[in-house]
Amino acid sequence: MPISLAGGASTQSRGRRPCPPGWSQPRTNYTSGVWEWVGYETPAGLYESRLLSWVGGQWGGLFGAGPFPASVQSAVDAGWRFAPGTYGHVMERQLAEKLGEIYADLIASEHLSVRFFQNGSDACAAAARVARAVTGIEAIASQGYHGAHLDFGHEPGHLGYPMDSVRLHHRLEWGDVDALALLPPVACVMLEVPAVEDSVASAFLKACRVFCTSRNIPLILDDVVLGFRIALGGSAEYYGVQPDIVCLGKGMSALGGISAVLGRADLVGRLGEDVFYSTTFGGHPYACEVAWATLDYLSKRPCYGEEGHLRRIGRALQDGLNTVFAEKGITARCIGQPERSVLEFEAGDEARREWCARMIGAGVMLDKPQFVTLIHTSEEVEFTLERARKVSESGI
Repeated sequence: MPISLAGGASTQSRGRRPCPPGWSQPRTNYTSGVWEWVGYETPAGLYESRLLSWVGGQWGGLFGAGPFPASVQSAVDAGWRFAPGTYGHVMERQLAEKLGEIYADLIASEHLSVRFFQNGSDACAAAARVARAVTGIEAIASQGYHGAHLDFGHEPGHLGYPMDSVRLHHRLEWGDVDALALLPPVACVMLEVPAVEDSVASAFLKACRVFCTSRNIPLILDDVVLGFRIALGGSAEYYGVQPDIVCLGKGMSALGGISAVLGRADLVGRLGEDVFYSTTFGGHPYACEVAWATLDYLSKRPCYGEEGHLRRIGRALQDGLNTVFAEKGITARCIGQPERSVLEFEAGDEARREWCARMIGAGVMLDKPQFVTLIHTSEEVEFTLERARKVSESGI
C-alpha cells in the first residue's frame, strides 16, 4: 500500500524549505556539526549535496549535530542508564534546581516552580491553562508563534480549529501599545520577542509588563527560541524585564526534545494541584540529564555578550550578508538579534525564498531564521559570504 509523509516532514517548517530550481523531494541523509548531506530528486536522477547549515533543522540547538563538549557528550552517551521510574526521577529535580539558579532574580517572585514537557507547544499551552485557571478569564492575548494547540488558533491559519477557540485568542502586533488598552478582559499576555532592534523589543516588553501589572494578570514570555541563546537567562535577562512565567525549549538541551514552563510558584505550582496538564514523556530522565549538562556547560563558559561566540559569529554573518546585499544592489536586509537573525527582502517572501533556493544550490542552507551555534566558525562565515556574492551576481 503506498504511503506518503504528509508535507514531506513531520515538522511543518522542514517540509517547506526552499529547493533549487528543478530539485524536489529533499531529505537529510546525514548530519555532522553544522553540515548536512541532503538528497534530492533532480531531472538527472538522485543527487546528494553537502550543505553548510545556518538553520539546523529549525530546532535551535546551540551545538549543532555534535560532537558535543566532553561534559555534554558524557550525558548523551549515558542515556542507556535512564528510564522513567515509578516516581518523578532525581534528574527532574536536579534540572529544576539548575533552572532555579539561573532564573533566581529574573522572575517576578522569590519562589519558583517548573514543569517539564517535550516541546515548546506544550509548555506554552500549559502556561495559558494556568493563567486561565488563576484569573478565571477564558480569553488570552498573544503575539508571535506559540505552537499548534487550540489555545493559539487565529486567522488566517485557523482551518480545523474550533471557532470558539479562535475567538478567545486576541492577537497583538509587536510594538502596538495602543492595542493593549483596547483589549477585553484576558487571562494573560504571552509574548515572543521577534527579530527587531533591541530598543524596540525592550520598550514593548516594558509596556506589557506595566499593562499586566495594572490588570493583575500574568506576563508570559515565550522564550522557546531565545532562551539560552541571547543570554543564559534569555530575554528576561537580556532585556531586563521580569515575566511571571517563561516558556523554554530549543537551546535548553544539546539534543532537544525537552521544554519547560517556569515561573511564580503560585502560578506554575498549580500544575501540581488543581490544574491538569500531563504528558507521558515529559521530564524523561535522559532528556533532563542532557539538559542539565548543557545548562551547566553554558553557565560556566563565556558564550554570551558582545565578545561571546554566539554574538560574534552571528554579527559577522549578519553584517557580512548586509554588505553583500549592498554591494550587489539587492534590496534586502539580515535583521534581528545576531544570535537569531532573519532575511527580509523588499520584494517579498517569494524573492527571499528564491534567493535562499539559489544559496542552497550553492551549498549553503539559509532560510528563516538563521540559528548561530557555538560550533560555527569564522571560516564558515567567509564560505557563506563567498557563496552569497556569487549567487547575488545577477541580482534578485
